[in-house]
Formats: sequence, C-alpha cells, structure tokens
Amino acid sequence: MFNYNAILISGPTASGKSHLALDIAKKYNGVIINADSMQVYKDLSIITARPSITQMSSTPHFLYGYIDPGIRFSVGDWLKNIESLLIFLEKMKILPIIVGGTGLYFSGLFGEISEIPQITQKTRIKWQQIKDNNGLKYIYTFLQRNDPLAANSINMNDPTRVIRATEVFDQTGISIRDWQKNTGNILIKKDQVKKVYLCPSKETIQSNISERIDQMVNNQLLFDEIKRIEGKDISLSYPLMKAIGVREVIEYIDGKHSLEKLKEHMNIQTKRYAKRQITWAKKKMNDWEWIKNKEDFFLS
Repeated sequence: MFNYNAILISGPTASGKSHLALDIAKKYNGVIINADSMQVYKDLSIITARPSITQMSSTPHFLYGYIDPGIRFSVGDWLKNIESLLIFLEKMKILPIIVGGTGLYFSGLFGEISEIPQITQKTRIKWQQIKDNNGLKYIYTFLQRNDPLAANSINMNDPTRVIRATEVFDQTGISIRDWQKNTGNILIKKDQVKKVYLCPSKETIQSNISERIDQMVNNQLLFDEIKRIEGKDISLSYPLMKAIGVREVIEYIDGKHSLEKLKEHMNIQTKRYAKRQITWAKKKMNDWEWIKNKEDFFLS
C-alpha cells in the first residue's frame, strides 16, 4: 500500500483532471475535494465545467458549488474550509484527492501564500459601493495616498487587485505588501503527498476545449444559469463574473452577437487561459510529476 496522506491533481482546463480524480477515488475509496476557484460557486455548474451530478453522486465530492455568487471568495477562505475537512478525513482514515486548476490553492496548502486577515463582509460591501458610485480610479487614488507601496505594484485598471489591496489596508491599517511577506500555515507537507500535473499535448487540450464548448452552447441549462446570475445584478468586478464565458453568454443573450461568435470567443479565451495555466505551472509546479495521459498515473 502507498504511503501518501493525499493525492493532488492539477493541470490546465480540459485536461481530464476530474476524470482521473474520479478513477483514483473509486479505486482507493477516496473522496474528491475541489481546488478550482470558479467551481466553488453556486449556480454556475455548466460554464465552470463542474463534475456532473452523476459523477458527484458516485463518489463523495467536497467544496463544489457551495459559495454564493455575490461573495468575494479568496484563497484564504478556501484554505480555512479545506483545513477542517482534511482534519476530519485524516481522523476517518479516508484518502483525499484534491483536484483543480487553481495553482494558488495548492501553493496555499504548502504554506507558500501569505496569511492575510479575513476581510469582513461590511468592508467588502463598503468598497464595492464606493466603486459603483465613484469608479475604480477614485479607489486607486485613495490607495496611492494611503498605501503607495501597494498602489505602485498594482495595475490601476485591475479592479480585483485594487479593491483587495484597499480592503486590506482599510481594515488592518497595514499594506497588503507587508502582509504578503508572511507565509501561511502548512496544511500539507510536500513529501507526504502524491503531486501530479496532467498536461496532454497542445492539440489534445485544444480539441477537448472545442468539444466542451460545443457541448456547453448546445445545452439550454447554460443559458438558464447565466440568466439567473444576470438577474442577481452582481457587479462585474466580482470573481464569478470573470469566469470565462459569463460575459460572452450575457452579450449573446442580449443579442450583441451570434451563437457562432459566442463559440469563437469562448474558444479563444479558454485556449489562452490553458496556455497561461501551463506557463504558470512550469515555474511553480516543476517539482510535480507531469504526465500526458491519465493512464500514465500510478502509485508506488
């Protein structure tokens, strides 16, 4: 029997991570834990390619579809959620298979991300309202005056990072750059887990992406879930609204472009995203075992 406390699986979008995780979980009576920053949200199961109801009913899945779309969910939030889950699974002697394409989640597991205090909902609502009423430039100017260290390191047109840095300074009085110097808690030791990066050929990934998008746009549920999100009037600066395809589908529903144009836009954006994921992983996950096919996976 292998001596791993957990199995970690990452890879670019449409690489087959979820299928590999499911195979492993069934073989070793494990459970699957989500490490994808978009699949944590409720309502959007189709466009985020969340595992199907059939897949999730055949094996226990955790941390999928449980966060309200109107909440800014961070790496720190996810780490708090998974920490208690890992403690429980260890006591029960159940193997966790952690799978997803959000590399920062895995970095957080290893204590490689700074531990920044939880931002209260009150603070988040405050700065979101300020942005809605005064614009992002107003917030960036505030940041320049009060936390120039952070402001100078952030693109003023990046709403997520600008608002995040402002919230941290407003709530703690300390620059986010100073917080980032501190490392977080180590939830998993690298030498006690199996780390696999599933990365098929470029041609295979692009083919999988095209096939997935064809299936998405031919599924009426895709448009139904986007309409529900649109009806909640969530700010475009929120993480969920940045999921690939959300804005494109909204524009299609509003009659701004054709179905073929929708598919084209989603294909381009998703393929670019996969390329960025691989580039990031080559720098940050070069100590993982890289495989091209799920059949190449084995436990020693």
